[in-house]
Amino acid sequence: MTNSTETTYFITGGNRGIGFNLLKILSASSENIVIASIRGSTSLPKNKELKQLTEARDNIHIVQLDVAQEESINKLPEEIEKIPSFTGIDIFIANSGIADSYYTVLEAPREVWIDHYRTNVLGPILTLQKIYPLLMLKKTRKVFFISSAAGSITSLLPVPISAYGQSKAALNYTMRELSVELKSEEFTVAAFHPGMVSTDMGQAAMKKFTGEHDLSKVLKVITPEESASALVETFNKIVPENSGNFYNYDGSEAAF
Repeated sequence: MTNSTETTYFITGGNRGIGFNLLKILSASSENIVIASIRGSTSLPKNKELKQLTEARDNIHIVQLDVAQEESINKLPEEIEKIPSFTGIDIFIANSGIADSYYTVLEAPREVWIDHYRTNVLGPILTLQKIYPLLMLKKTRKVFFISSAAGSITSLLPVPISAYGQSKAALNYTMRELSVELKSEEFTVAAFHPGMVSTDMGQAAMKKFTGEHDLSKVLKVITPEESASALVETFNKIVPENSGNFYNYDGSEAAF
């Protein structure tokens, strides 16, 4: 039986990195129900730790989702509604994304631009479109986008990340627009820079940039666990008055 005081989270990209650590931290509380999406098989997730955690905690539910595939997104509501005692989503954390654009604007191939826009911008937008009715079932109605300082226009990072940076800037714009569009329905919408995190993607980026472009000289590098822990603390402090804002993982305001 679902407790009416429980908070239901839906996290995209829960298989690894920041998403997995958000899942691990949030599911540690019996007051939370955590639904997490992964791209692969839900019965045989590649992350063995995820499989063990799911078996140990009955408040974790795994659904299949590839945010780059419209057909997969269209099937999502049905997947979620199959969860026993499901009553709606309180907080949507759009975490899925790619970072594989280590080119200048003049060098970046067409497909790199398209891939980053499809995954990092359209993925969260189309996913939200599909789960919007499930968020409306609850009164909490919070939508949190995991963005990046790389998308800041006013404090441009001194590294060539073209399509990735542009996609995160577009995501931030989307967040601001949604905060206005959904205000009358009492949604709280915000974006978050998770830090320079030593995930697989983060480490790949750091290997690409050396010398004058060394990211570790520009940004403090933190672990996925540190990022997720700080993000959860910050999430808990976000109230409707904060809607439309962009925050660093530690709760300080980030530059658009």
